[in-house]
Amino acid sequence: MNVREKRLRADHDRIQNAFPIGSPIEVVKVFGEPPEKYHIRYRVKGLVLQAGTPVERLEHLVEVYLTQSYPRMAPQCRMLTPVFHPNIAPHAICIGDHWAAGESLADLIVRIGEMISFQSYNTKSPLNGDAARWADLNSTQLPVDATHLHAERIEATLSADGKGVDGAICENCGSRQGIASCHAGHAACPSCLMECPLCHKQACAKCGFGACGVCGGQGCGTCLSKCANCDRPSCEKHRVACFVCGKAACPDCEVECGVCGKKVCLKDYVADKSRCRRCAGHITAMRVKSVCASCGGVFSVPHRLAGKSIPCPRCHASLRIPEVKPPAS
Repeated sequence: MNVREKRLRADHDRIQNAFPIGSPIEVVKVFGEPPEKYHIRYRVKGLVLQAGTPVERLEHLVEVYLTQSYPRMAPQCRMLTPVFHPNIAPHAICIGDHWAAGESLADLIVRIGEMISFQSYNTKSPLNGDAARWADLNSTQLPVDATHLHAERIEATLSADGKGVDGAICENCGSRQGIASCHAGHAACPSCLMECPLCHKQACAKCGFGACGVCGGQGCGTCLSKCANCDRPSCEKHRVACFVCGKAACPDCEVECGVCGKKVCLKDYVADKSRCRRCAGHITAMRVKSVCASCGGVFSVPHRLAGKSIPCPRCHASLRIPEVKPPAS
């Protein structure tokens, strides 16, 4: 079981405990095992437009989908019933600006309920401009429902040495059971901890656990580096440090310089000259010294003639221009 699957199971367990029967938030349906999509019913007052006028609606249905990038990336959330709100559009609920991998899914579900009831809204960067203008003009009427929705939360507290202490919560799923710290110092429960196969240290979802884009091997954020050219993560075995800029490059974005033979990334490779930027800059400024074997004349010629034969300017015999030496490392 990988870190994402552990997080999904922990989220499901906490949601079942957070929203008991009779609460204003109800899980109607789940999809997948462990669940990665939820249909949530909210029994709170919200607004919908009827004939251009906002009117109250008492029940709302929301879909929350946990993508393959979850929990590093925010869930995809959308309304399945209409709603009138500055930060909610038919295709999306704006939660991304506030998402962090340490936020629990239960807390996010509560936050959506607070948005529907206008306990929470932002008119500065709206998805629905009409709703934002209405909210600014009618702020004294808000919220439309003040029902307390939040499940009980205890903020994580770590001791100075990074070890878990009583009262701490998992920064990945919100659990309070058996809290310890991963190698990066994040508070994590046993379900959200996993040994990195590369460094063999305990890592959690907040560490950026992922897979090498070349071999598919799992690794923590410390062991995987993004290619400076294509952003594909790669493990130590499948990346090189560019000779010019020193940044990581994956096998598809590394090239061998035709002059110095060093491995460089695509950003530091001059394709039309088949060489790295360092060699291109060094050679462009060079002139090549050549001595004619027939007349003994000494000539300085442009670097582009290196390795070629030209007529000697003095005696017209064949003059071989020596190859350009690569710059010192």
